Amino acid sequence: MNTLRAWNGLKSKIGNIIPIARAVRKVVWEPIPGADGGLSSQGMLLLTGQPLNLVREVLFHGSRGNGKSECLLMAFGQHVGQGWGSYWRGVILRRQFSSLKDLIVKSHRLFPKLFPGATYNKSMREWTFPTGEVLIFDYIEKKEQYEAKFHGQEYSFIGFDELTTWATDDIYESMMSTLRTSYQPTKAQPLMPPLQVRSTTNPWGVGKRWVKARFIDGKISGQIEYKNGQRDKCAIFGTVFENPHLNEEYKAWLRTISDPAKRSSWLLGDWEAVDDTAMFAALWKKDVLLMQPFTIPAHWKVERSFDYGQSTPFCCLWTAEANGESVMVNGRPFCPPKGSIIVVGEDYGTPLNPDGTQQKRDLGLFMSAGNIGKRLKQRELKLQESILKNHSKVKPGPADNQIYNGSKVDQGSAPTVAKDLAAEGMTFVNSDKSPGSRVTSAQLMFGRLQATIEQDPGKPHIYFFTNCKFLNSSIPELQRDEDQLDSVSKCGDDHAWDALAYRLTWKRPISSVQYGLSGYQ
Repeated sequence: MNTLRAWNGLKSKIGNIIPIARAVRKVVWEPIPGADGGLSSQGMLLLTGQPLNLVREVLFHGSRGNGKSECLLMAFGQHVGQGWGSYWRGVILRRQFSSLKDLIVKSHRLFPKLFPGATYNKSMREWTFPTGEVLIFDYIEKKEQYEAKFHGQEYSFIGFDELTTWATDDIYESMMSTLRTSYQPTKAQPLMPPLQVRSTTNPWGVGKRWVKARFIDGKISGQIEYKNGQRDKCAIFGTVFENPHLNEEYKAWLRTISDPAKRSSWLLGDWEAVDDTAMFAALWKKDVLLMQPFTIPAHWKVERSFDYGQSTPFCCLWTAEANGESVMVNGRPFCPPKGSIIVVGEDYGTPLNPDGTQQKRDLGLFMSAGNIGKRLKQRELKLQESILKNHSKVKPGPADNQIYNGSKVDQGSAPTVAKDLAAEGMTFVNSDKSPGSRVTSAQLMFGRLQATIEQDPGKPHIYFFTNCKFLNSSIPELQRDEDQLDSVSKCGDDHAWDALAYRLTWKRPISSVQYGLSGYQ
């Protein structure tokens, strides 16, 4: 019978592993062999799916051409026929239906040979194996589809192919609720099914930030993260150079990709490479745009802008506007054109780990407006002790207009977020949220970035102090809106951009009173 080759020597190296098969007459598929007799990235992925070595969530990432998709199929297939029958039930997901075709084709190359008698239902996109196991191929693009298609389901295996194609972790988190089993151990199979989520990706795409934060940041490749004493997460890196079955022409093509960021991502699996499909990626030149903090001159205008959030992060940015005069920075004259903006400070309201990293993407602090105001005021006072020491007062700039909700109730006496903020000394004025403002803010950003890169003396520039880490990390990864390509997509953790966008589209009033808050000249 045709089957998988047992992993020669693997059992003796890593202990009790249920071999995928015991008899060999013809090799259909086997993990790529590792260097010097060790495990390859494919072997590591399969090992972490075994009951006695189980890691709940694993990301298989790296360069293109390292066999991630086939290994995802076999991460499920290795447990077919192991005694769990219909309780070994899996689903492999892509974001869009059209993207499933390649995976389904690969499954037809493997499963009939590996598991004679396995049948495929084309209309259901579902494999049923002779011993009762089921593997489903499906797609989910929007969170609403979870409620309609997946809520209440029971899966022991969940696979995500190309995880970074999902913009946020909403769908990933929702699907985690379906990872469960009602299996009762038997004498024949005393172990519980190894519940697991397996994902593959290249470090490229709209969801790069959340995937990187969940699996990559602050960790060594292969390092296992524990939760409640259990192996919870890890990321396994694979490279095209491991794959002896891939033709040399493809490897050579990867080396010749002209775009350095794409080459670094696709060939080396580099998560720090800037995704050139992102909105501002082509103009994000850190060596020009990012500056070490310096003391802002007294004659430059300084304002604050604000995007409100409670369950999601809030963000306050402090910006300085140059007046055309030169200032010495690190012994060199710095003279941006009049009207240039320098983002000099930020406060991003999200829970942090001890090392300063975000605990959970797009999670807010659930603070009252009054406490947010107190926190922002403290941050502002610290800035005024250093880079803003020439500015005893910071002027109110634009904020998310929802902070004024309720301002017309009870003849204006009802509480609002704006009033609670103002009570702590943090005042703001209206932002421009008129139709088309999201397109306008993106185009203004393009113009300023271009002028900065080219050092055009006739147009206003934009610069960012290095202490604005959330803003600086998010801008190069902002994506285009699929329905309105000239605007930035609304997605999780875009709050720093929103605060900046309000500032870009804001027209400073010469003299006005807005919602009881004074403008200024």
